[in-house]
Amino acid sequence: MTFSSFLINLFSHVPRLNFKFHWTKDIFNFDWSSEYFQALALVACLGAAVSLLLLVTIIIVWICQACRKNETTGKTRRRVRRLSTVLFIISVLCFFMLGICLFANEHVNRGMSISINSVINSKKSYQISMAQISQFQEAALNTTVDLKNLEDIVHQESKKTKNATIVQQIDQILTNITDEIDIIAKNGKLFQAKHDDDIGTLENIRKFLSMYESERWAFLVILLSITMCVLFTGVVAFCKQSKKGAVVFSAIGFFIFVVVWLLISVSLPVTIALADFCRDGDQVTRKNLGNLYETVQFYNTCVPVTTHDNLPRPIASHVALLNNIPASKSQLDRLMEVAFNSSAAITNSSSAVGEDITKLLKLAGAVSSSSSCYVFHDDVANFYYGTCNQSVAGMSIYMMSILLLGLLLFVLLIVVSKTWNLFSRLSKTSYPVRVRPFRYESAASHDCALPIGRAQLSPTVVVRTTQPATSVLLNKRVSFRPEEYIEVDDDDPFFPRGVNDSTIPVDIYGTHVYNPRTRDRTEPSTNTTSGTADESNAPLWSQNVSTPLVSNSMTRQPFMSDHPYTTYEDRYN
Repeated sequence: MTFSSFLINLFSHVPRLNFKFHWTKDIFNFDWSSEYFQALALVACLGAAVSLLLLVTIIIVWICQACRKNETTGKTRRRVRRLSTVLFIISVLCFFMLGICLFANEHVNRGMSISINSVINSKKSYQISMAQISQFQEAALNTTVDLKNLEDIVHQESKKTKNATIVQQIDQILTNITDEIDIIAKNGKLFQAKHDDDIGTLENIRKFLSMYESERWAFLVILLSITMCVLFTGVVAFCKQSKKGAVVFSAIGFFIFVVVWLLISVSLPVTIALADFCRDGDQVTRKNLGNLYETVQFYNTCVPVTTHDNLPRPIASHVALLNNIPASKSQLDRLMEVAFNSSAAITNSSSAVGEDITKLLKLAGAVSSSSSCYVFHDDVANFYYGTCNQSVAGMSIYMMSILLLGLLLFVLLIVVSKTWNLFSRLSKTSYPVRVRPFRYESAASHDCALPIGRAQLSPTVVVRTTQPATSVLLNKRVSFRPEEYIEVDDDDPFFPRGVNDSTIPVDIYGTHVYNPRTRDRTEPSTNTTSGTADESNAPLWSQNVSTPLVSNSMTRQPFMSDHPYTTYEDRYN
């Protein structure tokens, strides 16, 4: 059992139910009112119902996803990566299924091309065979005319001879030869009239198959190519983690999903019909081929040999009438030579009949050669091979692959809806950062103390804010756009251009309090905080304390008093 025969038997188990949901025995009948057509329509409706159910599911999930409240958690970046990876894997599987669909489409096209070429070759061979039969029939008519002339001459010459027995034998042989030639001429005419439309039938089959296959192949290639382009756009959007690209892919992918499932709904009954044709298509074949059906069946089942005697029954019976004519003609010539003593009129007429019979024998050989089994067998067998082997296998592979593609697209459209919120956070992502207070020093320190939003930050950078320490929460999430950089203008209060550094306030927020970098500095305070107003400039730890807290304790030294750089400027530089 071949793979194609296994698939044909597998599709034969698909229920064929009419509109009353009764099992129908009508097989491969494409009449619009037939029960078989109703069964195929129900199969198509089943595919449409499944696609409709999946569409409703997608719409419900999308509505729920659109109405879902956005929740920002610390695992957003990880979730986005995982979701992008899942979408990429599903898209790769969709590409793989599309490749299989294109392969199966080419497989079906190759099978149908074999069948179309076999029809073309059969048509050419059949035209040659019919031309030989036509010449054979015309030669038989000409031989009939010459035989009648010979009979008239024999009747005239028989009046001059006295050997009545030989004349009767001559007349009997002439009658037999004339009747056989006449039968050949009449049968040839009947055969031509019976099979006159065979060439047109083969041409109609060729046109139908060519038109159907070319349109089917081009239609599927265009749709699958569009689907591939849409999937490629989706893959780019997933890799870039773009919300806009994900939304556009969702919109276009929705229509692609509908188109794919419509193809499934149409492809399934077509595949079943093709399998039924290869298993039980004799009735439809007989109806469409007419008188050509028996000839096709003969050439499909015959065993090709090098001899010319393996012919269809009508042609074989047509040619077999000439088997006894050469022997009868030889006997007729001997009797006429004895009876009429080599009469010139009889000799000339007999020679004309002999030439006609020789021509008939040559044309009979040409008919046998052009109509033999080995001429048509390969073409007819290739037709069934291309249709019932290659095409059935290709359509089955295509059906399974496009069904898997439809399911993968369903999963893809469900999963891609989750990116609508996650990818939107990616464009303005929140990162946990460590915050500590700092004081705005001077223009020379901008590279290490820029305000929030003025520099491109990474998730691991330490941000020093201009707010007081009491107003900043540790592990606070700072939102910014990594791709944006805002140019500082002349009105920026933190970094005015064209202004001397000496005019910049020493401390704007009083953040020098408890700041180790300003513990030993002597700049006057701006008195912007209650902790620095009306107090001495000496550090707190170097001020005199009236009573030590603990006796015999070590005196606390100024911060970094033992550092080789004794001044703030040296340490800073």
